[in-house]
Amino acid sequence: MERGLGAGAAGRGVERAKAEQVFDLIAEFAGYGFPKAHSTAYALITYQTAYLKANFPREYLAALLTVEAGNHDKLARYIAHARAKAIEILPPDVNDSQRDFAVAGGGIRFGLSGVKNVGEGAIEAIVDARGSGRLRDLFDFCQRVDARRVNRRVVESLVKCGAFDSLHANRAAVWSSLDAALERGAAAQRDREIGQANLFGGTAASAPLDAPRLAEVAAWTERERLGFEKELLGFYVTGHPLAAVAPELARFADVRSSTAATRDGREVRAGGLLTGLRETRTRAGQTMAFGTLEDLEGAFDVVIFAEPYGRLRTLLRAAVEPDAGKPPLPLLVTGKLEAGDPPKILLRDAVPLEQAEQRLATRLHVALIVAEATRDRLLALRRALGEHRGDCPVLLHLRVPGETETVIALPEGWSVDPNESLRAELDALFGRRVAELVL
Repeated sequence: MERGLGAGAAGRGVERAKAEQVFDLIAEFAGYGFPKAHSTAYALITYQTAYLKANFPREYLAALLTVEAGNHDKLARYIAHARAKAIEILPPDVNDSQRDFAVAGGGIRFGLSGVKNVGEGAIEAIVDARGSGRLRDLFDFCQRVDARRVNRRVVESLVKCGAFDSLHANRAAVWSSLDAALERGAAAQRDREIGQANLFGGTAASAPLDAPRLAEVAAWTERERLGFEKELLGFYVTGHPLAAVAPELARFADVRSSTAATRDGREVRAGGLLTGLRETRTRAGQTMAFGTLEDLEGAFDVVIFAEPYGRLRTLLRAAVEPDAGKPPLPLLVTGKLEAGDPPKILLRDAVPLEQAEQRLATRLHVALIVAEATRDRLLALRRALGEHRGDCPVLLHLRVPGETETVIALPEGWSVDPNESLRAELDALFGRRVAELVL
Protein backbone atom coordinates (compact mmCIF):
# COMPACT_ATOMS: atom_id res chain seq x y z
CA MET A 1 0.00 0.00 0.00
CA GLU A 2 2.81 2.40 0.84
CA ARG A 3 4.61 1.57 -2.44
CA GLY A 4 1.43 2.20 -4.43
CA LEU A 5 0.83 5.48 -2.61
CA GLY A 6 4.43 6.59 -3.19
CA ALA A 7 4.41 5.59 -6.88
CA GLY A 8 1.04 7.22 -7.59
CA ALA A 9 2.05 10.47 -5.90
CA ALA A 10 5.46 10.52 -7.54
CA GLY A 11 3.87 9.99 -10.95
CA ARG A 12 1.90 13.18 -10.41
CA GLY A 13 4.83 15.17 -9.15
CA VAL A 14 3.89 15.04 -5.46
CA GLU A 15 6.60 14.45 -2.85
CA ARG A 16 6.28 11.15 -1.00
CA ALA A 17 6.41 12.77 2.46
CA LYS A 18 3.63 15.22 1.59
CA ALA A 19 1.52 12.46 0.05
CA GLU A 20 1.83 10.37 3.22
CA GLN A 21 0.91 13.37 5.34
CA VAL A 22 -2.24 13.98 3.27
CA PHE A 23 -3.13 10.29 3.40
CA ASP A 24 -2.81 10.26 7.20
CA LEU A 25 -5.20 13.23 7.42
CA ILE A 26 -7.71 11.45 5.17
CA ALA A 27 -7.47 8.24 7.22
CA GLU A 28 -8.06 10.14 10.47
CA PHE A 29 -11.04 12.00 9.02
CA ALA A 30 -12.55 8.75 7.73
CA GLY A 31 -12.84 7.52 11.32
CA TYR A 32 -15.54 10.10 12.06
CA GLY A 33 -16.27 12.59 9.32
CA PHE A 34 -19.54 14.02 8.04
CA PRO A 35 -20.39 15.86 4.85
CA LYS A 36 -22.06 19.24 5.35
CA ALA A 37 -25.52 17.80 4.67
CA HIS A 38 -25.11 15.24 7.44
CA SER A 39 -23.76 17.82 9.89
CA THR A 40 -26.60 20.20 9.08
CA ALA A 41 -29.21 17.52 9.75
CA TYR A 42 -27.65 16.76 13.13
CA ALA A 43 -27.51 20.47 13.97
CA LEU A 44 -31.21 20.84 13.16
CA ILE A 45 -32.17 17.88 15.36
CA THR A 46 -30.01 19.28 18.16
CA TYR A 47 -31.74 22.67 17.90
CA GLN A 48 -35.20 21.10 17.86
CA THR A 49 -34.38 18.93 20.87
CA ALA A 50 -32.98 21.86 22.83
CA TYR A 51 -36.07 23.94 21.99
CA LEU A 52 -38.44 21.22 23.20
CA LYS A 53 -36.47 20.65 26.40
CA ALA A 54 -36.42 24.38 27.19
CA ASN A 55 -40.05 25.15 26.32
CA PHE A 56 -41.90 21.85 26.86
CA PRO A 57 -39.83 20.12 29.59
CA ARG A 58 -42.55 17.77 30.82
CA GLU A 59 -43.50 16.56 27.35
CA TYR A 60 -39.85 16.23 26.38
CA LEU A 61 -38.95 14.20 29.48
CA ALA A 62 -42.05 12.02 29.15
CA ALA A 63 -40.96 11.08 25.63
CA LEU A 64 -37.37 10.49 26.79
CA LEU A 65 -38.52 8.26 29.66
CA THR A 66 -40.71 6.28 27.26
CA VAL A 67 -37.77 5.65 24.93
CA GLU A 68 -35.63 4.44 27.86
CA ALA A 69 -38.39 2.52 29.67
CA GLY A 70 -36.50 -0.76 29.27
CA ASN A 71 -33.20 0.60 30.61
CA HIS A 72 -33.72 1.03 34.34
CA ASP A 73 -30.28 2.55 34.93
CA LYS A 74 -30.95 5.39 32.49
CA LEU A 75 -34.53 5.64 33.70
CA ALA A 76 -33.38 6.35 37.25
CA ARG A 77 -30.95 9.00 36.00
CA TYR A 78 -33.57 10.85 33.92
CA ILE A 79 -36.11 10.68 36.75
CA ALA A 80 -33.54 12.24 39.09
CA HIS A 81 -33.04 14.99 36.49
CA ALA A 82 -36.80 15.58 36.30
CA ARG A 83 -37.06 15.88 40.07
CA ALA A 84 -34.14 18.31 40.11
CA LYS A 85 -36.20 20.46 37.72
CA ALA A 86 -39.18 20.27 40.14
CA ILE A 87 -41.11 17.97 37.79
CA GLU A 88 -42.95 15.37 39.84
CA ILE A 89 -42.79 11.75 38.67
CA LEU A 90 -46.14 10.20 39.57
CA PRO A 91 -46.14 6.47 40.35
CA PRO A 92 -47.84 3.85 38.15
CA ASP A 93 -51.61 3.71 38.60
CA VAL A 94 -54.02 1.06 37.34
CA ASN A 95 -56.60 3.77 36.54
CA ASP A 96 -54.46 6.58 35.19
CA SER A 97 -51.30 5.10 33.65
CA GLN A 98 -51.13 4.60 29.90
CA ARG A 99 -48.69 2.37 28.09
CA ASP A 100 -46.10 5.15 27.87
CA PHE A 101 -45.03 7.92 30.21
CA ALA A 102 -47.43 10.83 29.85
CA VAL A 103 -47.87 14.38 31.13
CA ALA A 104 -50.37 14.45 33.99
CA GLY A 105 -51.18 17.74 35.66
CA GLY A 106 -47.91 19.34 36.71
CA GLY A 107 -45.95 16.10 36.53
CA ILE A 108 -45.34 12.95 34.50
CA ARG A 109 -47.28 9.74 35.10
CA PHE A 110 -45.23 6.55 35.04
CA GLY A 111 -46.10 4.35 32.05
CA LEU A 112 -47.08 0.72 32.53
CA SER A 113 -44.42 -0.29 30.00
CA GLY A 114 -41.82 0.74 32.57
CA VAL A 115 -43.02 -1.85 35.12
CA LYS A 116 -41.14 -5.14 35.05
CA ASN A 117 -43.18 -8.24 34.16
CA VAL A 118 -46.01 -6.16 32.62
CA GLY A 119 -46.11 -6.91 28.89
CA GLU A 120 -47.99 -5.43 25.96
CA GLY A 121 -50.91 -7.84 26.24
CA ALA A 122 -51.41 -7.06 29.93
CA ILE A 123 -51.26 -3.31 29.29
CA GLU A 124 -53.89 -3.56 26.55
CA ALA A 125 -56.15 -5.63 28.81
CA ILE A 126 -55.92 -3.09 31.65
CA VAL A 127 -56.64 -0.14 29.35
CA ASP A 128 -59.55 -2.03 27.74
CA ALA A 129 -61.06 -2.81 31.16
CA ARG A 130 -61.07 0.90 32.03
CA GLY A 131 -63.23 1.60 28.98
CA SER A 132 -66.38 0.78 30.98
CA GLY A 133 -65.39 3.07 33.87
CA ARG A 134 -62.72 3.51 36.50
CA LEU A 135 -61.64 0.44 38.44
CA ARG A 136 -63.08 0.62 41.96
CA ASP A 137 -60.76 -1.67 43.91
CA LEU A 138 -58.63 -4.81 43.69
CA PHE A 139 -61.65 -7.12 43.41
CA ASP A 140 -63.21 -5.03 40.65
CA PHE A 141 -59.86 -5.09 38.84
CA CYS A 142 -59.64 -8.89 38.98
CA GLN A 143 -63.23 -9.30 37.76
CA ARG A 144 -63.01 -6.86 34.83
CA VAL A 145 -59.45 -7.38 33.52
CA ASP A 146 -58.97 -10.36 31.19
CA ALA A 147 -57.24 -13.00 33.32
CA ARG A 148 -55.90 -14.71 30.19
CA ARG A 149 -53.69 -11.68 29.51
CA VAL A 150 -53.13 -10.45 33.08
CA ASN A 151 -51.76 -13.30 35.16
CA ARG A 152 -50.88 -13.42 38.84
CA ARG A 153 -47.29 -12.31 38.23
CA VAL A 154 -48.51 -9.12 36.53
CA VAL A 155 -50.89 -8.30 39.39
CA GLU A 156 -48.17 -8.96 41.97
CA SER A 157 -45.84 -6.58 40.14
CA LEU A 158 -48.51 -3.88 40.06
CA VAL A 159 -49.13 -4.26 43.80
CA LYS A 160 -45.43 -4.13 44.67
CA CYS A 161 -44.76 -0.98 42.66
CA GLY A 162 -47.75 0.87 44.13
CA ALA A 163 -50.10 0.87 41.14
CA PHE A 164 -53.07 0.18 43.46
CA ASP A 165 -52.17 2.94 45.95
CA SER A 166 -54.96 5.25 44.75
CA LEU A 167 -57.45 2.47 45.56
CA HIS A 168 -55.87 0.97 48.68
CA ALA A 169 -53.29 2.70 50.88
CA ASN A 170 -51.98 -0.50 52.49
CA ARG A 171 -49.97 -2.48 49.92
CA ALA A 172 -49.48 -5.36 52.36
CA ALA A 173 -53.27 -5.73 52.68
CA VAL A 174 -53.64 -5.84 48.89
CA TRP A 175 -50.86 -8.43 48.68
CA SER A 176 -52.49 -10.61 51.34
CA SER A 177 -55.84 -10.43 49.56
CA LEU A 178 -54.56 -11.50 46.14
CA ASP A 179 -55.62 -15.15 46.40
CA ALA A 180 -59.21 -14.26 47.28
CA ALA A 181 -59.41 -11.51 44.66
CA LEU A 182 -57.94 -13.60 41.84
CA GLU A 183 -60.18 -16.59 42.63
CA ARG A 184 -63.25 -14.39 42.80
CA GLY A 185 -62.31 -12.67 39.56
CA ALA A 186 -61.70 -15.97 37.75
CA ALA A 187 -65.08 -17.28 38.90
CA ALA A 188 -66.86 -14.15 37.69
CA GLN A 189 -65.15 -14.35 34.29
CA ARG A 190 -66.06 -18.03 33.92
CA ASP A 191 -69.68 -17.20 34.68
CA ARG A 192 -69.68 -14.46 32.06
CA GLU A 193 -68.26 -16.79 29.44
CA ILE A 194 -71.03 -19.37 29.91
CA GLY A 195 -73.72 -16.71 30.39
CA GLN A 196 -74.80 -18.04 33.77
CA ALA A 197 -77.84 -16.27 35.13
CA ASN A 198 -77.97 -14.96 38.66
CA LEU A 199 -80.86 -15.40 41.07
CA PHE A 200 -82.68 -12.34 39.70
CA GLY A 201 -82.64 -13.41 36.09
CA GLY A 202 -79.73 -11.31 34.80
CA THR A 203 -76.24 -12.44 33.86
CA ALA A 204 -73.23 -12.32 36.13
CA ALA A 205 -71.78 -9.50 34.03
CA SER A 206 -74.69 -7.19 34.83
CA ALA A 207 -74.53 -7.55 38.61
CA PRO A 208 -71.03 -7.45 40.08
CA LEU A 209 -70.46 -9.39 43.25
CA ASP A 210 -70.14 -7.48 46.50
CA ALA A 211 -66.40 -7.29 47.12
CA PRO A 212 -65.19 -8.43 50.52
CA ARG A 213 -62.86 -6.29 52.53
CA LEU A 214 -59.11 -6.55 52.23
CA ALA A 215 -57.21 -8.61 54.76
CA GLU A 216 -56.23 -6.67 57.86
CA VAL A 217 -52.46 -6.90 58.11
CA ALA A 218 -49.65 -4.57 59.14
CA ALA A 219 -48.26 -2.33 56.41
CA TRP A 220 -44.92 -3.13 54.85
CA THR A 221 -41.95 -1.44 56.44
CA GLU A 222 -40.40 1.46 54.54
CA ARG A 223 -37.46 -0.75 53.64
CA GLU A 224 -39.75 -3.44 52.19
CA ARG A 225 -41.89 -0.92 50.31
CA LEU A 226 -38.94 0.90 48.77
CA GLY A 227 -37.17 -2.37 47.98
CA PHE A 228 -40.14 -3.60 45.95
CA GLU A 229 -40.37 -0.28 44.11
CA LYS A 230 -36.71 -0.48 43.16
CA GLU A 231 -37.11 -4.09 42.05
CA LEU A 232 -40.07 -3.41 39.75
CA LEU A 233 -39.40 0.14 38.53
CA GLY A 234 -35.63 0.53 38.80
CA PHE A 235 -36.00 3.55 41.12
CA TYR A 236 -37.75 4.63 44.33
CA VAL A 237 -41.16 6.33 44.04
CA THR A 238 -42.49 7.11 47.53
CA GLY A 239 -39.15 7.93 49.10
CA HIS A 240 -35.49 6.99 49.06
CA PRO A 241 -33.38 5.11 51.63
CA LEU A 242 -30.82 7.93 51.37
CA ALA A 243 -33.27 10.83 51.73
CA ALA A 244 -32.55 11.23 55.45
CA VAL A 245 -28.79 11.53 54.85
CA ALA A 246 -28.95 13.69 51.70
CA PRO A 247 -27.32 16.70 53.46
CA GLU A 248 -24.39 14.54 54.61
CA LEU A 249 -23.95 13.11 51.11
CA ALA A 250 -23.91 16.61 49.64
CA ARG A 251 -21.32 17.68 52.19
CA PHE A 252 -18.86 14.80 51.96
CA ALA A 253 -19.22 13.37 48.43
CA ASP A 254 -17.55 15.32 45.63
CA VAL A 255 -19.13 13.37 42.77
CA ARG A 256 -22.58 12.01 41.93
CA SER A 257 -23.46 9.40 39.34
CA SER A 258 -25.05 12.13 37.23
CA THR A 259 -21.88 14.28 37.25
CA ALA A 260 -19.29 11.51 36.91
CA ALA A 261 -18.38 12.36 33.32
CA THR A 262 -16.68 15.55 34.49
CA ARG A 263 -14.36 13.71 36.90
CA ASP A 264 -13.04 10.91 34.68
CA GLY A 265 -9.62 9.64 35.77
CA ARG A 266 -9.63 11.52 39.08
CA GLU A 267 -9.66 10.47 42.70
CA VAL A 268 -13.22 10.97 43.97
CA ARG A 269 -15.47 10.50 46.99
CA ALA A 270 -18.94 9.10 46.36
CA GLY A 271 -21.67 8.20 48.82
CA GLY A 272 -24.56 5.77 48.71
CA LEU A 273 -25.77 2.25 49.38
CA LEU A 274 -23.68 -0.74 48.35
CA THR A 275 -25.68 -3.51 46.66
CA GLY A 276 -25.00 -6.69 44.72
CA LEU A 277 -21.59 -7.45 46.26
CA ARG A 278 -20.09 -10.52 44.57
CA GLU A 279 -16.70 -12.09 45.14
CA THR A 280 -14.33 -13.63 42.63
CA ARG A 281 -10.83 -15.08 42.58
CA THR A 282 -7.89 -13.47 40.81
CA ARG A 283 -5.33 -15.49 38.87
CA ALA A 284 -3.08 -15.23 41.90
CA GLY A 285 -5.76 -16.89 44.01
CA GLN A 286 -6.70 -13.73 45.91
CA THR A 287 -10.28 -12.65 46.58
CA MET A 288 -11.61 -9.44 45.07
CA ALA A 289 -15.15 -8.21 44.57
CA PHE A 290 -17.54 -6.22 42.40
CA GLY A 291 -20.59 -4.28 43.51
CA THR A 292 -22.92 -1.38 42.84
CA LEU A 293 -23.04 1.89 44.75
CA GLU A 294 -26.45 3.56 44.48
CA ASP A 295 -26.72 7.27 45.18
CA LEU A 296 -29.74 9.58 44.97
CA GLU A 297 -29.44 9.97 41.20
CA GLY A 298 -28.28 6.62 39.86
CA ALA A 299 -25.46 4.18 40.46
CA PHE A 300 -21.76 3.43 40.09
CA ASP A 301 -20.14 0.10 39.33
CA VAL A 302 -17.55 -0.58 42.03
CA VAL A 303 -14.40 -2.68 41.60
CA ILE A 304 -12.66 -3.72 44.83
CA PHE A 305 -9.25 -5.28 44.28
CA ALA A 306 -7.75 -7.85 46.65
CA GLU A 307 -5.89 -5.49 49.04
CA PRO A 308 -8.75 -3.10 49.86
CA TYR A 309 -11.26 -5.95 49.87
CA GLY A 310 -9.24 -7.90 52.42
CA ARG A 311 -9.10 -4.80 54.60
CA LEU A 312 -12.75 -3.77 54.16
CA ARG A 313 -14.58 -7.07 53.69
CA THR A 314 -16.40 -7.01 57.05
CA LEU A 315 -17.64 -3.44 56.54
CA LEU A 316 -18.72 -4.03 52.93
CA ARG A 317 -20.63 -7.19 53.78
CA ALA A 318 -22.37 -5.43 56.69
CA ALA A 319 -23.37 -2.63 54.32
CA VAL A 320 -24.88 -5.06 51.81
CA GLU A 321 -26.59 -7.29 54.37
CA PRO A 322 -27.32 -5.31 57.58
CA ASP A 323 -28.43 -7.23 60.65
CA ALA A 324 -32.15 -7.92 60.99
CA GLY A 325 -34.05 -4.83 62.07
CA LYS A 326 -31.23 -2.45 61.23
CA PRO A 327 -31.54 0.17 58.46
CA PRO A 328 -29.25 0.13 55.40
CA LEU A 329 -25.71 1.38 56.06
CA PRO A 330 -24.73 4.25 53.72
CA LEU A 331 -21.04 4.36 52.80
CA LEU A 332 -18.63 7.00 51.62
CA VAL A 333 -16.12 5.43 49.23
CA THR A 334 -12.95 6.86 47.71
CA GLY A 335 -11.18 5.69 44.61
CA LYS A 336 -10.34 6.41 40.99
CA LEU A 337 -13.26 7.18 38.71
CA GLU A 338 -13.59 5.74 35.22
CA ALA A 339 -16.32 7.27 33.04
CA GLY A 340 -18.83 4.88 31.55
CA ASP A 341 -22.49 3.89 31.58
CA PRO A 342 -22.72 3.42 34.49
CA PRO A 343 -19.52 5.10 35.74
CA LYS A 344 -17.00 2.92 37.56
CA ILE A 345 -15.04 3.49 40.78
CA LEU A 346 -11.87 1.54 41.52
CA LEU A 347 -12.36 1.51 45.28
CA ARG A 348 -9.43 2.38 47.52
CA ASP A 349 -11.17 2.96 50.85
CA ALA A 350 -14.64 3.10 52.41
CA VAL A 351 -16.11 4.38 55.67
CA PRO A 352 -19.64 4.45 57.09
CA LEU A 353 -21.20 7.78 56.19
CA GLU A 354 -21.93 8.45 59.85
CA GLN A 355 -18.16 8.38 60.52
CA ALA A 356 -17.19 10.45 57.48
CA GLU A 357 -16.87 13.74 59.33
CA GLN A 358 -14.57 12.20 61.93
CA ARG A 359 -12.48 10.29 59.41
CA LEU A 360 -12.12 13.15 56.93
CA ALA A 361 -11.42 15.89 59.45
CA THR A 362 -8.12 17.71 58.94
CA ARG A 363 -8.28 19.53 62.28
CA LEU A 364 -10.46 20.18 65.33
CA HIS A 365 -11.28 23.84 65.80
CA VAL A 366 -12.09 24.95 69.39
CA ALA A 367 -13.41 28.53 69.49
CA LEU A 368 -13.42 30.27 72.90
CA ILE A 369 -14.15 33.73 74.22
CA VAL A 370 -11.33 34.80 76.54
CA ALA A 371 -13.74 35.61 79.38
CA GLU A 372 -15.00 32.02 79.49
CA ALA A 373 -11.51 30.48 79.35
CA THR A 374 -11.07 30.24 83.11
CA ARG A 375 -8.26 28.25 84.67
CA ASP A 376 -10.58 25.43 85.73
CA ARG A 377 -12.13 25.17 82.28
CA LEU A 378 -8.77 25.19 80.53
CA LEU A 379 -7.56 22.40 82.82
CA ALA A 380 -10.72 20.43 82.03
CA LEU A 381 -10.13 21.13 78.32
CA ARG A 382 -6.60 19.81 78.61
CA ARG A 383 -7.79 16.68 80.40
CA ALA A 384 -10.49 15.99 77.77
CA LEU A 385 -8.01 16.36 74.90
CA GLY A 386 -5.58 14.05 76.69
CA GLU A 387 -8.24 11.34 77.03
CA HIS A 388 -8.95 11.31 73.28
CA ARG A 389 -5.50 11.16 71.70
CA GLY A 390 -5.34 10.59 67.96
CA ASP A 391 -4.03 11.97 64.67
CA CYS A 392 -6.21 15.08 64.20
CA PRO A 393 -4.48 18.42 64.97
CA VAL A 394 -6.21 20.89 67.30
CA LEU A 395 -6.56 24.64 66.76
CA LEU A 396 -7.43 26.80 69.78
CA HIS A 397 -9.17 30.02 68.72
CA LEU A 398 -9.25 32.71 71.44
CA ARG A 399 -11.35 35.82 70.86
CA VAL A 400 -11.73 39.11 72.69
CA PRO A 401 -15.03 40.43 71.26
CA GLY A 402 -14.55 43.65 69.33
CA GLU A 403 -10.79 43.63 69.85
CA THR A 404 -8.49 40.73 68.94
CA GLU A 405 -8.47 37.11 67.85
CA THR A 406 -5.66 34.59 68.27
CA VAL A 407 -5.40 31.13 66.75
CA ILE A 408 -2.99 28.71 68.42
CA ALA A 409 -2.02 25.38 66.84
CA LEU A 410 -1.48 22.94 69.70
CA PRO A 411 1.70 20.81 69.60
CA GLU A 412 1.59 17.55 67.64
CA GLY A 413 1.46 15.58 70.88
CA TRP A 414 -1.99 17.03 71.54
CA SER A 415 -3.62 15.70 68.38
CA VAL A 416 -6.91 13.95 69.07
CA ASP A 417 -9.44 11.43 67.86
CA PRO A 418 -12.20 13.95 66.94
CA ASN A 419 -15.08 11.66 67.83
CA GLU A 420 -18.56 12.83 68.69
CA SER A 421 -18.03 12.04 72.39
CA LEU A 422 -15.11 14.47 72.63
CA ARG A 423 -16.97 17.24 70.82
CA ALA A 424 -20.03 16.79 73.03
CA GLU A 425 -17.82 16.93 76.13
CA LEU A 426 -16.17 20.17 75.01
CA ASP A 427 -19.50 21.77 74.12
CA ALA A 428 -20.92 20.80 77.53
CA LEU A 429 -17.85 22.19 79.29
CA PHE A 430 -18.41 25.68 77.89
CA GLY A 431 -22.20 25.55 77.68
CA ARG A 432 -22.37 26.15 73.93
CA ARG A 433 -21.01 24.76 70.70
CA VAL A 434 -17.27 25.40 70.69
CA ALA A 435 -15.87 22.32 68.90
CA GLU A 436 -16.12 22.04 65.13
CA LEU A 437 -14.43 19.72 62.68
CA VAL A 438 -12.76 21.25 59.64
CA LEU A 439 -12.60 19.07 56.53
